[in-house]
Amino acid sequence: MSESLKTHDTIGWHHLAGVLGIVLTLAAAGAPATRASLEPRALGHARTIRAELDAHYRVPGRGGLAVTEASSTGVVESFTLLTPDLSETRILPADNGIYYAVCPVGARCPYPAKRFIRPAANLAVRRLALELAVRTFLETSADVVVVSLPTRRFMALIVERDDLAREVDLESPADVQASVDRSTRPRIFVALGLEPTPSGGDTWLGVPRWPA
Repeated sequence: MSESLKTHDTIGWHHLAGVLGIVLTLAAAGAPATRASLEPRALGHARTIRAELDAHYRVPGRGGLAVTEASSTGVVESFTLLTPDLSETRILPADNGIYYAVCPVGARCPYPAKRFIRPAANLAVRRLALELAVRTFLETSADVVVVSLPTRRFMALIVERDDLAREVDLESPADVQASVDRSTRPRIFVALGLEPTPSGGDTWLGVPRWPA
């Protein structure tokens, strides 16, 4: 894999690291941007999904949203997420996941200028994030989807395939549209930072935006 492709795959995570005061050096050190568990064709198809939904949501009347990135989550080892009651954590492996960035048209994300910021409660943003997750699960072998939102602080929708499938009929567009609120609000996390893992990688720490 070329260095330019590695840089493209990790750029969203480098933005996050910069704001948190954490420096990610995986690409510079020559670590693979995509771990073996993510099939190359899954990443390729995720980029097709990105392009299609980007074109769909850029049109007038849909709030001027863009999908600016589709890359592997494999630059981190895992996601460590607090449960909604904040009493426990759960760890999601990141080696078979896809990362997308949702951004207002004309903004630079994941940290847009003040005039472009959308709150996490924005329904259009969460609808697009859920569509990205559902299509990725239906059309690729990825087990996790992470979608960064154009919020003031770094927030992301983090969704597991099996978890979402227990709640929503992924093959029913009507069910997906009807479930945007209940499916996304519990799965939006505020970034706390990156922590080293015993194996030498990094885990992304997150706390629920709307704890129970």
